[in-house]
Amino acid sequence: MDPSVRNEGNPIVPSAKKRKPRPKLSCVLCRQKKLKCNRMHPCDNCIKHKRPYMCHYQGPPGIPMKGSQDIHNHIHDLEARMQQLSGATVQSSFPSFPQSNFPPSGLTAAEVQAGPSAAEEVSEPQGDYPGTILVDQDGTRYINPTHWQAVLDEIAEVKQYLQLNENSPLEDAEEETSAPEVSGPVLLFGNLVPSTKADLLAALPDRPAADRLVSFYLNSKEATLVLMHIPTFAKEYAAFWKNPEDVSINWLAYLYSILCISTGLHLFSASGRADGHLAEAFDEYHRLASQCLTIAEYTTPGRYKLEALVMNVASEILRSADTHTGPSVLLGLASRLAMHSGYHRDPDHYREISVFDGEMRRRVWMYLSLLDHYISCQIGLPPSTMQAQSDTQEPRNLTDEDLDPSATVLPTSRPLTEKTSILFPVFLNRIMFAGAEITSKVCSVKGVPYREVLHLDAKLRKLHETVPHPLCFRPPSESIADSPTTIMDRYNIDLMYQKARSDLHRRYLTQHRRNPKYAYSRRECLDAARRVLQHQADIFDASSPGGQLGLVSFFFSSCVIMHFRVAAMIVCLEISCQSRHDLQQNLSPGERQSILAQRHQLSQDLERSYRIWNRFRSQSKEALKTAEALAIMLRITNTHLQHGATPPGHEQSPPPVALETQSFTPTSDLNSQFDVSSMIPLLPVTFEESSPQDIQYQGTPFDVDLMDATFYLGQDVDTNANHAAFSGPTNNVDFFDRYWDNLMLLGGDQPSNGIALPTGNYDGADLGL
Repeated sequence: MDPSVRNEGNPIVPSAKKRKPRPKLSCVLCRQKKLKCNRMHPCDNCIKHKRPYMCHYQGPPGIPMKGSQDIHNHIHDLEARMQQLSGATVQSSFPSFPQSNFPPSGLTAAEVQAGPSAAEEVSEPQGDYPGTILVDQDGTRYINPTHWQAVLDEIAEVKQYLQLNENSPLEDAEEETSAPEVSGPVLLFGNLVPSTKADLLAALPDRPAADRLVSFYLNSKEATLVLMHIPTFAKEYAAFWKNPEDVSINWLAYLYSILCISTGLHLFSASGRADGHLAEAFDEYHRLASQCLTIAEYTTPGRYKLEALVMNVASEILRSADTHTGPSVLLGLASRLAMHSGYHRDPDHYREISVFDGEMRRRVWMYLSLLDHYISCQIGLPPSTMQAQSDTQEPRNLTDEDLDPSATVLPTSRPLTEKTSILFPVFLNRIMFAGAEITSKVCSVKGVPYREVLHLDAKLRKLHETVPHPLCFRPPSESIADSPTTIMDRYNIDLMYQKARSDLHRRYLTQHRRNPKYAYSRRECLDAARRVLQHQADIFDASSPGGQLGLVSFFFSSCVIMHFRVAAMIVCLEISCQSRHDLQQNLSPGERQSILAQRHQLSQDLERSYRIWNRFRSQSKEALKTAEALAIMLRITNTHLQHGATPPGHEQSPPPVALETQSFTPTSDLNSQFDVSSMIPLLPVTFEESSPQDIQYQGTPFDVDLMDATFYLGQDVDTNANHAAFSGPTNNVDFFDRYWDNLMLLGGDQPSNGIALPTGNYDGADLGL
């Protein structure tokens, strides 16, 4: 009998032999560039290209690297090279200015606009912010300059380490995994078996079970509720059960999407966490919704098609891991379908559309734009929705009770001081539009003049001042009487605002760093990043047992996490620039001490963020990369702080072994404020606590100026890889742990009433499976 593994109630899963990893005999650079390596140290190619100090060999998993002597020699070579080029590097990186023009702190926007005359002579950056293209054997992948990996690409001390350690334990696990399951969208890659409408109706749960699921969804704080008018849906739902055969396949796809998301809400609640049947029901309802959309020909316009398709995308985000590439493709389809259906044009232009339908269309377009922007930011690509070609107005601040399908005139909008379910997405959408405009400008191949940067900055600040009082951010100490939903709404709006600030000003962290004209932008970018890291710590703290957010799921969780990742990389970049440029100048003792004091504060921010990321490094490839990057920067920062950063020519370099043996000691002040052992991580998994020094490095980080610009910072997650390779077991009981990071749909506190949930009356035989 052919060897296989058969579990009770599970399909046959063929076993596979683990492949023995092949030893990697060529050096890392030759393998990256696909060159023939003579396997010497250094090899002939590295000598030929004048980079013998970068020749590095990496053994297969389980084979230890050579002794530390090579590492020490490597460090000596780097130090010699850096001392040789330090003067040339500084001179070539920045224009020459008098020492008195070193950027002061505390400049205002007005002072920057005035600027010294010397600064005006400097040409502003134009079109030199192209983003990053990641190249591997399977092709290329582009990410725009606002993406976290594009920031990471500029951090000198981190980039080389990640390149030399491409084959992380997660990747090794992927190589040994057999028969990977298709991880793309079910609607595109699910190989859906054609079914009839009768089959799909037969797969529905019985009426009482369906009622419980639908009621649970309608009474939740689910973000997709903005897509529907609850009173109208309730009437349609009641009519459906009276005569199910008369329902359209479009509406049936809509219903299955509701059942899927409602099951997901239960699945991620405390009562549903250990129920493996919920995971099966979630997948099955999602598959049935996808089948309905396929039969309905979802690429052509039709009533309820767009709503069902958007909810299908939301379900896919729950299922996907790390970067949501698959859902972004579905969002592109949804955006085209929306434009084909005319959602991008305001309904007031068309008398055929009732005022009620027009208002609901505005809500659908707004939600689609929000979701598109979030996912686009996460994967580092432009949004799919063509806002420049849209004149659709934002929805009014109205409740479902204010809207009547038979109305001929829309009611007057409620005051902005009155918090309704639509108020939060409306203002989040406003901030998002401003952020999208900024992203479009900074990613433009033509560049953006600094005068326009300041104009966008003033415009963004003015918009932020219009946020109504119920949604204005306030610290946790001032929010003890507020609901968890309100708290999360405030965090989401402020995180989007801070991201827009950092995107607008980030390029000036590195470009013309010594020019005081851009000191305001550097300060704004760094301030925005530090505020985001503070939000990360506050949310983490409030998610502990008994905390205000202990029972709340994080709205757009995986998309919000991208804000934390970008902010951490910006702080790392600032520390890197201080090491490579600021501290290399002939500074006065006061200036040097000021930089070191700020550096100490930044290292505390990074240590706090590192301990959060380190809690779920085994769960996600991007989390692992972020944790390693932060660990490297913390170690290097600690070394500089202990040894001081004396001017070039006067320093006494510490022994090279210091970078390998120096332990990172957390500050007592930080530990007293932030005890991660008592908190629930953003990903509820169990990991051993480790500090930055626990990471075993295979190489030594060094200046990016000495590196080949064609390198890139490591492999990204393969969207076709088996998620189990880095998500742990794939049985149904572990579904909760695998997908917590992707719980982006829960808009607030969800009830946990212990309702016995159905798994659906689906039967493989009924559907031809």
